[in-house]
Amino acid sequence: MANKIDINLNAFAIDGLTISGSSVFIIAEIGNNHNGSIKLAKKLVDAAIEIGANCVKFQMRNREALYRFRADESLAEDLGVEYIQDLLNKVELTLAEHRVIRQYCKDRGIVYLCTPWDEPSVDVLATFDVAALKIASADLCNPYLIKKAASLGKPLILSTGMSFEHEIIRAVSQLKMLGIPFALLHCNSTYPAPETDIQLGYLARLAELHPIIGYSGHERGTAITIAAVALGAKIIERHITLDRNMEGPDHLASLDPIEFRALVDGIRQVEKALPWGGSERHVSQGELLNRENLGKSVVAARNIAPGECFSETALRVASPGQGLPPYRLNELIGRKAVRFIQRGDFLFESDLKDQTIIDRVYQFPVKWGVPVRYHDFRQYSAWINPDLFEFHLSYRDLGINPRPYLEPTACSRLVVHAPELFEHSELLDLAAEDDAYRRRSIENLKRVVEAAEVIGEFFPQADSLLIVANVGGFSADQPFAPALRTILYERFHMACEQIDFGRTELIPQNMAPFPWHFGGQRHQNIFMMPDELAAKTLELDMRICLDLSHLQMTCSYFGLDFQDALARLLPRTAHLHVADAKGTNGEGVLMGTGDIDWPASWRQICRYPNIGFIPEVWQGHKDHGAGFWDALSFLAKIESNS
Repeated sequence: MANKIDINLNAFAIDGLTISGSSVFIIAEIGNNHNGSIKLAKKLVDAAIEIGANCVKFQMRNREALYRFRADESLAEDLGVEYIQDLLNKVELTLAEHRVIRQYCKDRGIVYLCTPWDEPSVDVLATFDVAALKIASADLCNPYLIKKAASLGKPLILSTGMSFEHEIIRAVSQLKMLGIPFALLHCNSTYPAPETDIQLGYLARLAELHPIIGYSGHERGTAITIAAVALGAKIIERHITLDRNMEGPDHLASLDPIEFRALVDGIRQVEKALPWGGSERHVSQGELLNRENLGKSVVAARNIAPGECFSETALRVASPGQGLPPYRLNELIGRKAVRFIQRGDFLFESDLKDQTIIDRVYQFPVKWGVPVRYHDFRQYSAWINPDLFEFHLSYRDLGINPRPYLEPTACSRLVVHAPELFEHSELLDLAAEDDAYRRRSIENLKRVVEAAEVIGEFFPQADSLLIVANVGGFSADQPFAPALRTILYERFHMACEQIDFGRTELIPQNMAPFPWHFGGQRHQNIFMMPDELAAKTLELDMRICLDLSHLQMTCSYFGLDFQDALARLLPRTAHLHVADAKGTNGEGVLMGTGDIDWPASWRQICRYPNIGFIPEVWQGHKDHGAGFWDALSFLAKIESNS
């Protein structure tokens, strides 16, 4: 049936089905849950038909157009982006397979939709005779892709996850000018999303911005999605999978066919989901993580010399979202570059200002440093003279020789942070119940030890080679019973006994109750409670990496005194991650804007001069380490006033 477009932007139809009518339009989001198998993709289409969905949706990417290329033609990125790129290499369908699936949906009589992640993919979908296009949350702030998608003359459905309210307003204004019917879906872009972050009540505000609204959910269960319908959602989108245990970031937040049919989950879930806490949309910590990994930025299309005026041809939009968002590109046009910018480099807020001198000279009564990756170590070495560096590794880093990236340093300490994610989307878990999983974690940590020994060759004056790791003990859907914690610690201890740490020392990191793992939230069971952590490290003769942000969130959630917890744990601490926190999920907020009493905390820390620290600021390395310098300057001011 031909798609009818109503020039009235308050109502439209998709393949003859009225949106904003009495019947909710239900989208079964297959996305990449087919794991690159056309056979599995067809099974998911069949399952969506069986459960009564109105529509199935896929995703299409042109990788060359989507991602930036660095000046050396590499794709090296931050940990989350590397993980996503590696996963896409395994799970994407070919263009020919997309065409087969499009025809299969037509033959089976179910509406086919697709999300283009780049402009060439829009051109491909123009040949598919799609009824509408879906724009992902990551591209709500990308007016160029929105304009391209609108050029097909089809209705658009846009998710609003990872977005600030002013960005939603900008997109609404653009779409009204383009004259294309559209719907806005409220969304929390974390996988799975915790109930307390969903802010389902924001649907009412979204309806004030545009009358046709819906909900794209990534939470566990179905009750919150049903509540969204009660609050006015006319489009519902949920991920579908045949097995929630499959590899990939979306399966855990998906519904299996039986769950998709479910109508009731608990009223308590709905109560947690309704509050959204203000007049504007709050972007959660997990969403900020995925905004960085999945979003797009303004990057240099070619080398740009200092003093050269920015032109449209010198700039482009590409993933990841770690620089200026695409809608700010026009602010650069006509301004003079204040620095040399290589092709593929991000543009930052500082590029919109006159050049300023940054003072990167710091002195503290405890050892200090900053986190680095292999590719930026030399740059930070040129900028600062710290006591230590903390290398943050990805699992891909474990497969390369670090020596070409390094140079000898006079630092008195080396810290290496183990990858949070390894091959096959596995987290490190030395306390896992599954023996095979635990053995793989042991072997992965051995690889980290080997890498630390190599890096240590360039730190001849280091008094310690410390390995920070999130050692496991988490659960997916709910916490374990407290009685199981002893068993988890025993498994962890037995795993450590199978590893020759050589010159290195493992210092497990304390965790928050709801740790984020590349945008998805889990439940932590060990290495969390202050009293238990102090007792267990003494029993195991271990020291820890004490993350102050994690500790504050733990204290906020369990109603504990932070200063008392800090006093108990500092004697068991070898290294600090210094960051602020707000509430139970606001990790790494701007120093001084969270719940930590910094003057009192700093006085305690300075009693342990052999402890080292780094500012563990959320995306502190962006804009040439701006977040690190702000955090260090904040602490320097406290030190000068103490």
